[in-house]
Amino acid sequence: MLKSIRRKLQAITEYENENYEITIELLLRGELTKTELEFLMKNFGNLKFFEEQKAKLPLYLYTQIYKNLNYENVQAYESVFNYGDMGSTYYIILKGEVVVLLPKPQVQEDLFNHRLTVDQIRQRIENEKRKQFSDFNEFLTIAYSDFIKVRTLKAGDTFGELALITKSKRTATIICSVDSHFMTLQKNAFDRILYEHHNSIHKQQLAFFDNIPYLHGIPDQHLTQLMHQMIEIQPKLNSTIYKENEESHSVYFIMTGEVELSYKINNRQRIVISLMTKGAIFGENEILKGIKRTQKATCKSNETILMTLSSQQFLSTLENHNLTNDCSKKSELKAERHSKQILLRRKATESLLTCRPPPKTILNLDSEITRFHLTRQISLSNKHIHHPPITSTNCLIPIEIPHYIKLMPQYQQQTHSISKQSYSNRLRNLLKTERSELTQLKGSSYYSTTSQQSPKHCINIHVERLRKSRQR
Repeated sequence: MLKSIRRKLQAITEYENENYEITIELLLRGELTKTELEFLMKNFGNLKFFEEQKAKLPLYLYTQIYKNLNYENVQAYESVFNYGDMGSTYYIILKGEVVVLLPKPQVQEDLFNHRLTVDQIRQRIENEKRKQFSDFNEFLTIAYSDFIKVRTLKAGDTFGELALITKSKRTATIICSVDSHFMTLQKNAFDRILYEHHNSIHKQQLAFFDNIPYLHGIPDQHLTQLMHQMIEIQPKLNSTIYKENEESHSVYFIMTGEVELSYKINNRQRIVISLMTKGAIFGENEILKGIKRTQKATCKSNETILMTLSSQQFLSTLENHNLTNDCSKKSELKAERHSKQILLRRKATESLLTCRPPPKTILNLDSEITRFHLTRQISLSNKHIHHPPITSTNCLIPIEIPHYIKLMPQYQQQTHSISKQSYSNRLRNLLKTERSELTQLKGSSYYSTTSQQSPKHCINIHVERLRKSRQR
């Protein structure tokens, strides 16, 4: 069985390799026939890029993508393009893997203030590349020490559109971690087929981030570079984004979905401060103050997309555009609002706890009888409707047994044990006595009207008799 599985896997691998070889030949030759075009659409239409474009573009533009594709191959540890290059090509990863590198915040500041040039950075990289490296991570750490890795791209992912849209230089360096194969679109084909779609998306993103108070006023070119430095994450429902007392590493922007901020009162109680939606920013207060997290952030929707920006990049951007003081004031106002909400909700929580009614307990039978009469509103009788309800002062404590009950033999036999019984047993014995009396009065007019009554009515009858005996 294992041999058959290996043969199938080998056959699939050989089939894929054969398809890649055919694809490379077609891309290098160009001018595809209808059959060759259908072959490419069938074999690579399931890649992420082509699936997205098929859903968004009309069919004639979608087919134009395949007709204008070219091929490019880059070896491992080599760069596809470097920071500061002029952009003329759009890349679709056919096979392989690349990493996206951005200059560190300090390097960006030096470049912005002309204390460092791109040529000097490139010379450093070339000098370091001459060394021997054990693996790719060591290569990045040493050769590209001025850069930080922000993301990894695989088959079906694309890159390079930003320089074509903005008609500016490359804002990142792309390095192949393994031998990689690319489908490419030159600038003229990209402008004709994809420019309008990508440009509209880019303008929407610029407007989105420009509406965020902390980033308002940053030029579009610098804001575009900042967007390129952000990393997209998609947390799951009810997952924790960060907790109290964690280090503050990133600022978060909500693209879609909802995020809840909460404050911990004690080990058992937590106060919800706010529920934020699309267009909100959170996590910046602690970074501007240089402290650990004071709140907990939780994802509260199924489809949430967040863009994260490192604290160093966020602070350097504010410093480069003289926005630090203004943003600090906005952060203080936001923190003041949160503290007021915490104080109000804590007071509300404490008041609810102090005003909570005590647990219900039946202290004695008298109080239960009083509650029964008050809630059910059972009148004693039509004749005595204005009499007050039975309480411990006028009924069972001390209880007075009528003379006609004391003469009964059943009562005399049980006199020594009645005092030891509880109030509920006393009432039960009285009901039994009442029933026995009713059985002796069979045929009388009194029995004919009361024999079919409920036990509650019997209690009322007995209470009425107690009142009459006291009047005597």
